[in-house]
Amino acid sequence: AILREAKEVADRAAAIQKEIDDDYGAVFAKTEVKLNGDKDPGNRTQETNLGDLICDAMVWGAKENGETVDAAITNGGGIRATIEAGDITKKDVNTVLPFGNTLSIVKVTGAELLEALEASTHCTPTAIGGFPQVSGIEFIVDTAKEFKAGDLYPGSTYHKPASIERVTIVSVGGKDFDEKATYSIATNDFMAAGGDTYYAFSAAKSNYDLGLPMDEVLMDYIKEELKGVVTAEAYGEPAGRITVEAAPAEEAPAEEPAPA
Repeated sequence: AILREAKEVADRAAAIQKEIDDDYGAVFAKTEVKLNGDKDPGNRTQETNLGDLICDAMVWGAKENGETVDAAITNGGGIRATIEAGDITKKDVNTVLPFGNTLSIVKVTGAELLEALEASTHCTPTAIGGFPQVSGIEFIVDTAKEFKAGDLYPGSTYHKPASIERVTIVSVGGKDFDEKATYSIATNDFMAAGGDTYYAFSAAKSNYDLGLPMDEVLMDYIKEELKGVVTAEAYGEPAGRITVEAAPAEEAPAEEPAPA
């Protein structure tokens, strides 16, 4: 009897697992292009089409839930896999965003936003998990300039920038950047709590979690807003939101002529 009961339990567990696998494996959309989930070079070093897609979904998801934001930022280190061109399943999206993060809103000044971006690109083009993927922000990182480290952020291995040297924000929400303006930014709960290099976000005067899982927001955006297709026209290439200016190559010294 015990053996029979054990078999029934095992059969039931297998049936539940099959339901989960079928649900996760069900195709809900498709992409015409490969969505770049690489780390380096990739989401931790530069703008990617997958970073753009996720951040666009965050802006949309906030708005669908009554929060109109100026922009969205998520950390490149939170993007964990590539989606190849073709069918997209729930499992694909869960593999890209495996941490169960939720959508949060922070309201920061332009100066706080600039601090967060300077801190989060302090070693660019060397990879860093905090590298910002964005929507609604255009900015430039000048890698020829040196990052000037100030104090360590509390409880962190990262430094507050002593001054803004590398980052120039061109626009936020389609308008010229203003250091004194207050911007509403969609982000993830890890960053809103000051994770990675985003201590400036945890200090924001307004900071709250919408409780919406980011993977679900991304799936809903693709299904509803993109009508189930990530097109090459919209996401074939990164949109040009982030410019990483390379340091000029050092000229090799002219060779001395060999003595005759």
